[in-house]
Amino acid sequence: MEKELILYISAAPEMDAECELVGQRLAELPKSARWVIKRTPGAHEGGNPDIETLRRSHFYLMLLGMDITAPMGVEWLAAREARVTTFAYRNSNRIISPAAAFFMRNAGVVWEQYQTPQEFIHHLERALITRLVEGTPGYGLDLVDIEALSARLQALEKDKEKAAGDERRGAGRGGVILSQA
Repeated sequence: MEKELILYISAAPEMDAECELVGQRLAELPKSARWVIKRTPGAHEGGNPDIETLRRSHFYLMLLGMDITAPMGVEWLAAREARVTTFAYRNSNRIISPAAAFFMRNAGVVWEQYQTPQEFIHHLERALITRLVEGTPGYGLDLVDIEALSARLQALEKDKEKAAGDERRGAGRGGVILSQA
């Protein structure tokens, strides 16, 4: 039996790279689950957010760019009221507007910060897999998928440890090389 998992993404158009990576990564996750991804309607779409789907979602992802744009606030409130598992991220390289800063301070969540879309997707993948494994059997995944997700999580942790070790070696962004003579 195929399980359907719904992810609702609130994101401004400037977050397209991150949203694209989410779709690609979800395609690699549990094979016994079919992912449905809904996103904040774009300005050119002129539509209202799909609040009913958001309320039925298993996961809610908030990607904050330089500003909080409509209808992201409405989506945020609906997700909070429905108690949807939430992941909140923001790119720390972007200068945010006063409205976005106010929203961040008052949203009541811990914002994960990242510098590149690749760093974001690695953080999200670890968080999502952890939640899927901890939340089973509630997500309806079979044992084969849980084992595969657990193995993937272990591999991600090893990659993270290796990357941290690589950062501590060498000159990194600069340095001075001294001769032994």
